[in-house]
Amino acid sequence: MNIARMLEASVDRHPHSTALVFDGQRWTYSEWLARIRSFAKALSDLGVRPGDRVAFYVSNSENSVTTYFACQMLSAVAVPINYRLSAGEATYILQDSGARILIYGRYLTENVSKIQVQLRSVHDFISCAYDAQNVADGHLHFDTLVKEAVANDLPWGQPNSTDISALVYTSGTTGRPKGVIHTHANDMAIAMNCVMEYGLNHSDKALHVAPLYHVGGMQAYFIPHLMVGATNVIIGRYEAENTLKTIQTENITTLFVVPTQIQEMLSHGKFDGFDLSSLRLMTTGGAAISSATMEHVIAKFCPNIYNGYGMTEASLSLILHPRDAVRKLGSCGKPTLISECKIIALGGNGEVSPNETVGTGEIGQLIIRGPQTMNGYWNKPFETTKKLKAGWVYTDDLFSKDDEGFYFFHGRADDLIVSGGENIYPREIEELLYSCPGVKEASVVGLPDPKWGAVVTAFIVAADSSLCEKDLDEFCKSSESLASFKRPKRYIFLEKLPTNPSGKIIKPELYKIGMQESHGQNGGNAESL
Repeated sequence: MNIARMLEASVDRHPHSTALVFDGQRWTYSEWLARIRSFAKALSDLGVRPGDRVAFYVSNSENSVTTYFACQMLSAVAVPINYRLSAGEATYILQDSGARILIYGRYLTENVSKIQVQLRSVHDFISCAYDAQNVADGHLHFDTLVKEAVANDLPWGQPNSTDISALVYTSGTTGRPKGVIHTHANDMAIAMNCVMEYGLNHSDKALHVAPLYHVGGMQAYFIPHLMVGATNVIIGRYEAENTLKTIQTENITTLFVVPTQIQEMLSHGKFDGFDLSSLRLMTTGGAAISSATMEHVIAKFCPNIYNGYGMTEASLSLILHPRDAVRKLGSCGKPTLISECKIIALGGNGEVSPNETVGTGEIGQLIIRGPQTMNGYWNKPFETTKKLKAGWVYTDDLFSKDDEGFYFFHGRADDLIVSGGENIYPREIEELLYSCPGVKEASVVGLPDPKWGAVVTAFIVAADSSLCEKDLDEFCKSSESLASFKRPKRYIFLEKLPTNPSGKIIKPELYKIGMQESHGQNGGNAESL
């Protein structure tokens, strides 16, 4: 099986069912396949051949998913680009991937004009503008290409399972983004994994607000719903009220959102006025959720909530099922049906054997093996050998496992704070802060200190404007689960935490903010060291 054949199989089973809803338009499976094949033929007429990279720089839309699957039909390689990236950042990905075609959103014309000046390797630029009259000179128009293409038999055979389906670039929070190689076999495994774990079926209606240039949005959510012939409703950009309205009007049954979005919707003034009873499951991940919020979600939003852990290099490897959502709050669950996971001892040079596992409750590095794991990084053999060893993906994420086999995330290895010779894991402090009344969001980093090496610093987004440092410090002092040396010594209040599009907090940005702040600005010392 490959992605193209999987789509065709869904069309064979459900030709007249609604496949796609976007911007007031609806396509059945047979109608959408015809549109995909027409665009694939247009790309072929432009010279796209098997293995060629085709990039799309556009927000969630019919254009983005049609482009993705047209690439699969041609055995070409899809290169999704975060539409929030600057012209320079997008240029780097285009150059690194060697993309010969760029499909871009109508709001990104100015950025693309800058890219075109910087880069000569892209042969054709295709605009997703509503009207062909609004396309820049020399550029092509997406809808015009689809209408004019004669989609007879496509000239190229379907891909093998080992062929590359996509280059999915990492968010690049710790350096330049890296192109993660996904094969058809990888993405079929991810899709089957999600179908089984979530129990997806043909009658589901999925709402897509997660970015479709990200593995969580495309490989782990859109493709699985496509595999079972479900309906896929796409919103161009997330906004709380519009999301709630769409759930109601489209009778959405499945929803993937990050914790920040859950909080925004729950706190929206019109929340209680929407009928969300059609929702049968939600899936989330990427940040902590307090017990109060989780209980609120279950009671007022959706009874079944899944918490998943994955990465671009190893999608959906751990999952916490609804039956354990409250009892094991804070856990990422257990390995999925296709995943093999271990927690190995931390080694200074990263050469620890997969057999050197840690004991129950001990913290180590999570490693993952399974058919969904990446084949390597594009054009980066050195980084590949560091990340991928003997079939295991070394995540650089810190985990422990309890006596029931549930995995708990303790942060990135790079986030570890060493203060006064003691190892401090930010995640446990963050979990505690999330349970503090008046805290909406929290994140912890270590800032340099001449005496202790680093001081624990908490960045707080307050839900209650009266919340102050003293309240937070007293709350931490009153906790029996946090040793005194782990308590934050400084609190910095922010209006929002910096996050990447997948909802993960960008800690290097917090570090920069903390370094720029004086001890008397936007926070201060909760207690002298």
